[in-house]
Amino acid sequence: MNKLLFIVTGPSGAGKNTVMTHIYKRFPQIKKVVTYTTRAPRPHEREGVDYRFVGEEDFFAKVKSGEILEYEQVYNDYYYGSPSDLFSDGNIKIMEMDWKGHRTYRRVYKDIRIASFFLVPPSLEEIKKRILGRSRVDNLPSRLANALEQLEHANDYTYIIVNDCKDRALKEVEALVRAELISHQRNANLAHANKIISAYKNTCQQKENRD
Repeated sequence: MNKLLFIVTGPSGAGKNTVMTHIYKRFPQIKKVVTYTTRAPRPHEREGVDYRFVGEEDFFAKVKSGEILEYEQVYNDYYYGSPSDLFSDGNIKIMEMDWKGHRTYRRVYKDIRIASFFLVPPSLEEIKKRILGRSRVDNLPSRLANALEQLEHANDYTYIIVNDCKDRALKEVEALVRAELISHQRNANLAHANKIISAYKNTCQQKENRD
C-alpha cells in the first residue's frame, strides 16, 4: 500500500496542536508519529501518546543507533527527536516538526508522498500574545527568534495556511487533508476501474464463444 506522511510546522503559538487535534478527530485513519523529548512530561501528557520521554543519555544512544533520524535542541533547552521508522504500525501518518526536520524527511523519504502544512500566525504581536497566553515564559526572545527562522522556510511547504481565524484555518486544513487522502486512493481506485473493464471484456468474450 502507498504511504502518506503529513507534516505540520509553524512558529510557537501558531496553532499546531489545535490543527493536529482536529485532524485526529476528523480522520481517525491518520495515526500520529510519537516523537522523543528529553523534557519531563507535563501534567496532561502521557508516555507513548504525546511523546516518548527519555533522558539525554538514552536520547543520544538512540541517535547513534539510528532510531532517531533527526533531532533539535529547542530554545537552547531540551532535545526533541523524530523516529526513523514511521510506518511500522500504519501507512498514513502525521507528525509535528520544525523546518529542519521537514527538510530531512523530504530528503530521506523521497519515494513517499509528503503533504506538509506551514501555519502562519497573523502577526508578530499575535505570536507574543499566544506564547504568553499559554504560560509565563522566560525565553520569549528565543521563541520569537525561532518563530522568524521558521517563517523564513515557509516556501518549502506544500501548503501555507494563515491562522488568523481558527475556524477558517481548520476548514482549509481539513479540505486539503481530505483531498490528499482521495489522491492517495488513486491507484486503488484505478485498479477497481480496470477490474470493471476486465469483467466486461470477459463477459463479451464468453458471449462470443457461446455464439
